[in-house]
Amino acid sequence: MADRDIDDGVDPEIDAENPVDAAFDENEWQQIEEEEVLAKQRLSAIEAGRRKGGVAGAAMAGAMLALQEIYEGPKKDEMVAVSESPDEPGDIDKDGILVTVGDLDVKAELPDNDT
Repeated sequence: MADRDIDDGVDPEIDAENPVDAAFDENEWQQIEEEEVLAKQRLSAIEAGRRKGGVAGAAMAGAMLALQEIYEGPKKDEMVAVSESPDEPGDIDKDGILVTVGDLDVKAELPDNDT
């Protein structure tokens, strides 16, 4: 019996003094908090439906939330694209813009405001 190791279910990554502080990064915490807010909003809508229409109102509110989730789909993370330039960007309102497409140069300038 002494030769066998007994797995007591303790994860070595969790601090023994405070098992609540598991190793989560900031994105995971933010996602968990967003899901909690969404769950509270859904529960609130279902409870409001129950107050207004009884069990049928709660069922209708739940069905509407399910349809919303099906229609909108899962929340997509939007990334912000950042590009850097070695020089300052030009002022296209003052200088116009020059674009090269293949072998063709296209320049667009604003008409003069003097006329």
